[in-house]
Amino acid sequence: MAKEWILNSAMNRFQLNFKRNVGPVSEEIRKCAPKTIEEWREYYFKNVSLTLSNYLKN
Repeated sequence: MAKEWILNSAMNRFQLNFKRNVGPVSEEIRKCAPKTIEEWREYYFKNVSLTLSNYLKN
């Protein structure tokens, strides 16, 4: 229970669960349509991580 509370607090504190931060990732998941977590991981680090950091700066 304590771990869940800490995770929820961090998610809310840094607004990681807000639509403006989650939106780009959910769109990219649809574009990639990964079959495995490894496929998503590779796609994410090649395409999303840079896009997301630029999105959050604006």
